[in-house]
Amino acid sequence: MKTGLRTLFIFLLLISASISAQPIKLKFNNNGVFKIAQFTDTHIHAGEGGSQHVYDLITEVLNAEKPDLVILTGDIVTENSPEIIFGKLEEIFVANNTPWVTVLGNHDDEHDTPRNSVAEILENLPYCLNNTMEGIKGESNFILPVKGKNSQTEALLYCFDSNAYSTLKNKIDGYGWFDISQIDWYKKQSKYFTENNKGIPIPALAFFHIPLPEYNNVWESADTKLVGVKNEDVCSPKINTGMFAAMVEGGDVMGTFVGHDHVNDYIGVYFDIALAYGRASGGSNSYGDLTPGSRIIVLNKGSRKFTTWIREKGGDIKFNCIYPDSFISEKK
Repeated sequence: MKTGLRTLFIFLLLISASISAQPIKLKFNNNGVFKIAQFTDTHIHAGEGGSQHVYDLITEVLNAEKPDLVILTGDIVTENSPEIIFGKLEEIFVANNTPWVTVLGNHDDEHDTPRNSVAEILENLPYCLNNTMEGIKGESNFILPVKGKNSQTEALLYCFDSNAYSTLKNKIDGYGWFDISQIDWYKKQSKYFTENNKGIPIPALAFFHIPLPEYNNVWESADTKLVGVKNEDVCSPKINTGMFAAMVEGGDVMGTFVGHDHVNDYIGVYFDIALAYGRASGGSNSYGDLTPGSRIIVLNKGSRKFTTWIREKGGDIKFNCIYPDSFISEKK
């Protein structure tokens, strides 16, 4: 990396560190609301022309929605210079006083920087809340509690590394899958928080990049109400290692939010869990003709409900719906 670029990255670190001297804690506001903006598949690059349109979209959404947290669900920086690009994103989020996290996609380490080094870059940015757990597969597995009054945990945000590609290429091709260590970690976390909440599961959401095989099941289910569009096949792993089943058993996860498939943005409920895509945010950086945008998710303290919609670049709102109300079947 050129000396000038590295100097800029260090300068951005110093700026954000001076602003965020204390650990950032996520909490519901005085009205009992917590808002998340999901961006996905930005495919930012630092080449000629850059990706200013992505930065402009993020800034536009932050100004309009004023989220309490931004979650980037993978394939964010897909060319060299991840330090500089993540530093630029940090600068935007610091300017808007908005904490953020990133879960890694299958393209986030397809450059000169390996996956663990990308994770290290993120963990060293003070407004980025990434904190990789040791002892389990992947580089972006962590949990974010959202607090209410008296520092009581009122919601959980699970963040997972859905990994990249098959590690059994002589037998199975295609995309990666959740490792057993990740599923076991989720089960332990879910059990811990439930037991410490008098046996009542805490309302939770999960964020990762590659959709579960169940995303295809929910679309094909004749009894399922769906909101949004499906313009390409669900590109999930070819084997199912049981993460969805674990979430059904855990009883805490209300919805999962992914990216990966750039021209899908639908949401549907399958065995009481909402399976949702974000809206691809990369515009001309990636394929597809959907207007780039962001999925907004609003949690209300003390409620197993959330409201969600797509905010497109330019301000149009699409596919506003409420979990579970919008998906309750009228069939008896």
